Amino acid sequence: MTALPEIHLPAAPLGSRVDAVVEALLQPILSGDWPPHHRLPSEHNLAGQQGVSRAVIREAIARLKSDGYVETRQGKGAFVAAAPGGNSFKLAEDSESDLLELRALIEADCAALAAERHTLADLQALRDAQAAMRRVIDKGGLGLNEDIHFHDVLAAAAHNPALRRFAAFVGRHAREAMQLARLSRLRYENRLAEIDAEHGAIVAAIAARDPAAARAAVLRHISNGLKRLGLPPRFT
Repeated sequence: MTALPEIHLPAAPLGSRVDAVVEALLQPILSGDWPPHHRLPSEHNLAGQQGVSRAVIREAIARLKSDGYVETRQGKGAFVAAAPGGNSFKLAEDSESDLLELRALIEADCAALAAERHTLADLQALRDAQAAMRRVIDKGGLGLNEDIHFHDVLAAAAHNPALRRFAAFVGRHAREAMQLARLSRLRYENRLAEIDAEHGAIVAAIAARDPAAARAAVLRHISNGLKRLGLPPRFT
């Protein structure tokens, strides 16, 4: 079970405490540490971990349930939803190119903000995520989960929780449905290294604290992804 970060806000208003717990519980859901159908710790355990009352935990769970990240089962507790965040917005009928364009616009902003706001820990997490995908590829794997994780870490480095949640939601629709086939074809064509190089350019621009270069690197990455899918690029 993934350990949650300790958050102690004894003097904060109820709304602030609930917001903090919601963000703490979202972290393992968005990162994939708590996959769909994973059972959350009990209210009692969460209250102890987060240093808040069970009433705060119940309100946080209710909010996550309303947003589609969590579902509750009578007598069994709370579980990660089958499609976390799926109640928030509907993208199922949009084309691959439209989804990738939306993803590009969101992630370009994430990268620009990350270039301005990232910590040393954020930068290390990005480098670790890139290295993890490279290791899987070197062993003959596709690196799909590692690719998704890289982009979640990128969104987290922007230090805007709302933007991160939306980026994760769009990314899930824009990547998971189409990327398996794309990565399988690219492995056959021995072109997975292109993705690694593009990730490296994003990391380098963020490390240099260059928002314009970080934004351009993401747009170039998505544009190249469109071309790899056999679709016309939308960014130059």
